[in-house]
Amino acid sequence: MEHYYHLTATSKEIEVGDVEEDISGDKPDFSIHKPMRFDGVKLLFTSEGEPEFYANAYILSRRIVEGIKNTEPTSYALLRFFRFLGKNNLNWNDENQELERYPIYLFRAYLNKQIDSGNMRRSVGSTTLSAIRRFYVFCLRHGYVENLPFEVTGYTKYGQMLTDITITSPKQETTLTPMNDMDIQHIRDNWHRAGVSGEFRLLVATAINSGLRAIEVADLKPRHVKVPKGFRGKTFTNIKIGNSHGCRTKGGKNRVISMPVWLMKQLSKYCESERYKERARLYFYNTGDEDAPIFITKEGNRFKEENEKSNSIDALWSKLRNAIKENSNPHFDHIFHDTRVTFLANKFELLVNMDDITTSQALKLLKDEAGHKDLSVTMHYLTHWEGNPTKNQVPELMMNLLDEDGIL
Repeated sequence: MEHYYHLTATSKEIEVGDVEEDISGDKPDFSIHKPMRFDGVKLLFTSEGEPEFYANAYILSRRIVEGIKNTEPTSYALLRFFRFLGKNNLNWNDENQELERYPIYLFRAYLNKQIDSGNMRRSVGSTTLSAIRRFYVFCLRHGYVENLPFEVTGYTKYGQMLTDITITSPKQETTLTPMNDMDIQHIRDNWHRAGVSGEFRLLVATAINSGLRAIEVADLKPRHVKVPKGFRGKTFTNIKIGNSHGCRTKGGKNRVISMPVWLMKQLSKYCESERYKERARLYFYNTGDEDAPIFITKEGNRFKEENEKSNSIDALWSKLRNAIKENSNPHFDHIFHDTRVTFLANKFELLVNMDDITTSQALKLLKDEAGHKDLSVTMHYLTHWEGNPTKNQVPELMMNLLDEDGIL
């Protein structure tokens, strides 16, 4: 079997130090000068008996550099990973260019499948994946790879790395739920009862119609929503965002999004108003930043700042949700991020019902617009997609969110 990787134990004690070679005799020999002694480890070998250099370098680093007493969990995690790679004709540093899919994401999908089928405890899967993440960090540190094959989203107060490559808990698997037509109507019906500003109403409408994350919609600039002269379509599909285009995104990744023209016109009209210009001036006084976002609070701040848990978006959404629960639907438990889920479900519905687009192509297009690194994340967002083309009448329904005089 080509993928039959196996572990082989070293001697009970290994010596590390300067090697002195003796070639004076008939048979060359070597010794280790002033050796440091460490407990032995289990190293990874191919079916041909060849050592797997990068994996073994990491195992030895765990023992010698990090001083880990029990390296067997690391060895067995790497064994499971490399057997998976071999069985699927993959290399640990491969990348699928079409879907930007790295082997570690495929391995996570495999682990999740094993967990769901009852063949693996969730704790084992989580520990295994954690070891593989650390393996890649080790390879980056020593120059074996140029970039990590996953996204680092932050660090805990204890310095622990947070990433987008984890084993999801059962709760996480069911939290993303798109809003239906009734939910959208309840949002519209309760704007005034919640006492939220016109800016927040525009922000919510933008999020639902573009799929932008909270940090992204909060940094959208007036230039991003200008409709090009002569454009006559209903949806503009070439709005560039990301670090290179003056709009924050997750990980700073550049991407292209779409937005209905009616909404772009509404936003541009607002940006020309004295109300917006006054908020932009206040924002400049507060920050010194001349490149003001579209959505600014009455205090002259962004609706959400990067890496801050408390923000105006969540606070105002909570007010709106409470108003809906009190007046329209006591079961309305949607979080703000569900605006993004709603857009992706609606957009997928639109794409799969086009005659000249396959389901695979639709998923790829959706993945790129959402800014997901891996297709499995996009699929996660579609968990509750119902596949009913009559359910979500997107353009008419969303236009009604703002279809009344005196928004501001």
